[in-house]
Amino acid sequence: MKAASRVAVAVLCLHLVFEYLRIHQIFPILDELKIQTAFVALLILTVIVQTGKGKVRLARQSRLLLGFLGLMVFTLPLATNWFYASQFAYAVVLILVGYFAITQILQNERDLRTFLGWLVGIHIYLAIKGILGYTEREFTESGYKSTGVVGGSFLGDENDVALALIVVLPLAIYLFRRARALPSRIFWGVGALAILFTIVFTFSRGGFVGLGAMVLYWVGVSRNRGKAIGALALAAILVIVVAPPQYWARIVTITQPDEGTAQLRQYYWAADRRMFFDSPLWGVGGNNSGVLMPEYALDFPPEKRPTQWGKASHSLYFQLLAEFGLLGVFLIGTVLVSNFWDLRQISALGRNARCSTSTAQLAECLRASWVGFLVPAAFLSVLGYPHLHYLTALTVVARRLALEEKETMPPKRELWSVKRKVPLRTS
Repeated sequence: MKAASRVAVAVLCLHLVFEYLRIHQIFPILDELKIQTAFVALLILTVIVQTGKGKVRLARQSRLLLGFLGLMVFTLPLATNWFYASQFAYAVVLILVGYFAITQILQNERDLRTFLGWLVGIHIYLAIKGILGYTEREFTESGYKSTGVVGGSFLGDENDVALALIVVLPLAIYLFRRARALPSRIFWGVGALAILFTIVFTFSRGGFVGLGAMVLYWVGVSRNRGKAIGALALAAILVIVVAPPQYWARIVTITQPDEGTAQLRQYYWAADRRMFFDSPLWGVGGNNSGVLMPEYALDFPPEKRPTQWGKASHSLYFQLLAEFGLLGVFLIGTVLVSNFWDLRQISALGRNARCSTSTAQLAECLRASWVGFLVPAAFLSVLGYPHLHYLTALTVVARRLALEEKETMPPKRELWSVKRKVPLRTS
């Protein structure tokens, strides 16, 4: 595949600025001028121009995500609140624009690293902003302190920020490992530490669980387990040093599932299950689980049920089950299975020297990012966030690069034979 023009890559990277930093909300004049709308149109035009340069072959994940969008459209007239359902579908359409921009514009390792540099750099900025917010706040009477709000939209609270930072942390480590110049290694290394510390400073319990699951998974699948355990030990020491006692007191409350917000989540999950049983095939429609919560949240006393209108499911999986039924679970579930299968194939190619070390390391980091996303997602309604689509897009790009490299790199056994000038056996 030919490299994308630098203009196309620049437009894609600037899209990240609007998506994650929401600069049109920081500067109201940009919002009044509809700059984001114009920029989305420019991104769509860029994708069209880029795809027009060659034959377009949609990956399996792309077809499945388009099928999921079709399911959203199908459920629009069936939803109790069609406006909420249409708003959800519109938000996913915008995310899909970014998804296809990533899959179609990033055609080589140089462009991919440029994109990852912008993505991780933006999150380093958010991490620094979170650290500054943490240092400016005082502990509450309940012993709680956090970064405060560091972004808008899908970065609206501390749990959302922790999730975004967990997803990008392995990618920061990838850039650190691939950097050759000392200043670059220092920048990405310090940036990764800032991201790690900010995850702690959010005081997010889901973030702690996600970070722990990601680290354990990474150590478990690492081919160099000794180094992985050493890095884990160092990171653990740093976290213990910077985390205040109040943080660990909050983390301990994870073991109390029948109290506080944990109990409320169980009530909402039970309501989502009831919605699913009433509409098992295609669900109640996008963003409609909150609309129907007063009717299905039967665990609340009758006088409190009307106040549950608009409440979130607090789980990607229960939200998907309630709002899009078995069809939605099949489509998104197949996307996730395809992603892990593709990354496993890339790792196998890397072990056999059939793709570059860089691509194999990226696959390893993406698998860690997926674990870091999927575990906290059990406690957050993140179906309409871009993480799922963008991680899928990066998986698709990594697979394409690995397959292209496979065509140019001989098998490991052939490399051994050529080096010794011994002809391969043909029978």
